[in-house]
Amino acid sequence: MEPMGLREIARVPLSERVYRTLMELIADGSIPPGAELKEQHLAKQFKVSATPVREALKRLASDGMVEIIPYRGAVVRTLNKREIDEAYACREALEHLAVSEAIAHMEPQNIQELYGLTEAYRESADPSEICALSQQFDEYIYRMAQNHTLYELLGMLKGTISRDKKYSSANIERRAAIYEEHRAIVAAIESQDKERARQAVSNHIRNGRSFIEEKG
Repeated sequence: MEPMGLREIARVPLSERVYRTLMELIADGSIPPGAELKEQHLAKQFKVSATPVREALKRLASDGMVEIIPYRGAVVRTLNKREIDEAYACREALEHLAVSEAIAHMEPQNIQELYGLTEAYRESADPSEICALSQQFDEYIYRMAQNHTLYELLGMLKGTISRDKKYSSANIERRAAIYEEHRAIVAAIESQDKERARQAVSNHIRNGRSFIEEKG
């Protein structure tokens, strides 16, 4: 009988497998900024047709990890300091408001669900799953704020935030730090201390910004 793990891997679409592999290689620096990602070359390496490679590259472009340049194809993006500065300044201000408003709507069950997300994040070894869990943690707080305009504004930053989470998910030390930072945010929410929650959010975002700037 085929092991369950192998059956699960076999069910993953080819484009998803290519996407995850390329994402991890870009995030951990194995494929450096400025590198060209040629469809046919990648298809040969992955032993697949060009179609799943093309789909994977489109997803990476939407993540902000590569850009599609006419006559060159997909190129790994170089992190732009101005873009980082602007995005993180906006994110910090908006997440201060999000966590402050979310506190008023948090019930004990919501607190436990947030703690559950942090533990799932700590226990996972799959960078794609780690990134998704980090996004779920943020999304949970955004939705608990119950402020539609705020949610839409944070959505405008989703590309940059999502890209940076993917870089963080490939770094063991940063992942460990994020786990502690997330727990500090939940603890502050649990205590209904808005100022402490804002400080925990700032600490998390500024540490993330420093990590991304070092990669650039």
